[in-house]
Amino acid sequence: MRLSQKSLEIACSILNYQNKRGMPPTVDEIRNFVGLRNRSTVYAHLKKLKEEGVVDWVSGESRTLNVLRSDFVVSEYARLLHEKRSDYIYK
Repeated sequence: MRLSQKSLEIACSILNYQNKRGMPPTVDEIRNFVGLRNRSTVYAHLKKLKEEGVVDWVSGESRTLNVLRSDFVVSEYARLLHEKRSDYIYK
């Protein structure tokens, strides 16, 4: 499974927020963290993450986002950063 950069940023922002605040972020907080303008775009990424089994939430309730595969998210984000750094350094 390969996630887009923005989807990985969203999953990482959920993990970071939970680690710092002890609760999941709202959709508006995620939107601000990753620099998106529309809530619908965040929802589209969250839907994709849910389909891939990376996150889950209780529909209709606030602050129920949960990252199910945090090890995967962290390793994929590290891989992405390594690729970006390699592109910058060697090209």
